[in-house]
Amino acid sequence: MAKCPSCNTQITAVNGEHVTVYSGMTQWNGIACNTLLNVEIDPISLKADIVAEVADRVRRMLGR
Repeated sequence: MAKCPSCNTQITAVNGEHVTVYSGMTQWNGIACNTLLNVEIDPISLKADIVAEVADRVRRMLGR
């Protein structure tokens, strides 16, 4: 089991919330918790963002 970097107790559950991660001109959906354990891109939100972007570009290319 993982341990909290702040108090060194075992982590049994994590309460997360949605955050927006900015990198230059790009933004991604991410997950955050009260104690910083890790920073990463939410793969499910990333997939949804990619699908939406591709669909939007295809619509524009087809003139719809």
